[in-house]
Amino acid sequence: MTVKELLEEYGLEIDDIRWYCSVQQAHRLISFADDQDELVRQIWSGKLSDDLHNMEEKFLEELEDQRERDVTDESGLREIMADAYAMKNKRSWN
Repeated sequence: MTVKELLEEYGLEIDDIRWYCSVQQAHRLISFADDQDELVRQIWSGKLSDDLHNMEEKFLEELEDQRERDVTDESGLREIMADAYAMKNKRSWN
């Protein structure tokens, strides 16, 4: 099953994946709480900007690539989709 088919099955749209990726990025940035210099480097160097630019499309492309190379199986993809679906339902402005 393709990533696109799973998105449809779970009723997820690109905005839901953007939200999922944003949550993941927020967790990553919070991990810099004890290393503010590294957080500053991430922002200053443009890496954060690069990571955020089209992050949802890159994420979906990477998932599809992993699926095609058998790095991630369908159950792994379903776990990600279920997480994204749960996050979608938690959004207060849904």
